Amino acid sequence: MIPSGHRAQHGSAATWFDSSLVRWERRLLEICVFVGPTRLKKIPDRAHIFAPAALGSVFRAVQAGYKLICIIDGHFGNMPSVWHKEILFALKSGAVVCGSSSMGALRAAELHAFGMVGFGFVYRAFRRGALQDDDEVCVLHAVPELHFGALSEAMVNIRYSLREMRHRALIDRKSEVSITSSLKALHFSKRTLAAVQSAFEQTFGTEAAAKFDLYERTKVDIKAMDAELMLSTVSSSPVISKSHTWTFPATNHWLQQFLAQHSDIPPIRRWHPTSERSHELNPLASR
Repeated sequence: MIPSGHRAQHGSAATWFDSSLVRWERRLLEICVFVGPTRLKKIPDRAHIFAPAALGSVFRAVQAGYKLICIIDGHFGNMPSVWHKEILFALKSGAVVCGSSSMGALRAAELHAFGMVGFGFVYRAFRRGALQDDDEVCVLHAVPELHFGALSEAMVNIRYSLREMRHRALIDRKSEVSITSSLKALHFSKRTLAAVQSAFEQTFGTEAAAKFDLYERTKVDIKAMDAELMLSTVSSSPVISKSHTWTFPATNHWLQQFLAQHSDIPPIRRWHPTSERSHELNPLASR
């Protein structure tokens, strides 16, 4: 016979083990999603939304135990971009890393041979070389407190929308090329909706207002569509990356940047794309 005290202690240990297992299994099902200005109409229940990926973000996600990481948007320029090597580290650690739409599409096109999984039109365009410039997906966006709202138009969205207009016989090929060339010549931060309207005016003259109205009715946010395709796919069926036969190069730079000085890497921050309250931005530790 087991004394009552021992039974209670045994039961407590079993409860702790069971709850720990449940937490671990739940983490295996959770999806770490890095997104900002790309807008999502639907967010899977299992998705944990984080601010756009930057240097160290994927490394932090691996540290937090995520086994499925989806990159949509990422920082660049005044903030170091998510590093290819940390994605390789995640893949080699057993995580599935997916990308679409923006920074995710760029990294997936660059790292597909190593097992990163890409989704959507933008990813395919970069992978086959139809698109080559990073500025195709760049947008100027607001600060986190204003929910990363886009302040300019993505060139890839403009291209796709104009192509859609041509396919519907709303504009011809010559007009499509004229508007595209005019906007491509601008810095990505200058590609506002007003700039698009100005390009229509230069191309169509007196017919510009009517044509631009058709553009606004027809325009497609292909980056958002790609993001929703990726999240819908990974949340409904298992995603398997190719086998990793390569060896992860743990160079001195890697060891210094991500191991010896990992305390310098900022935490990833969760946020809610549909929230209007800035205090919803919380550190990972408080989730």
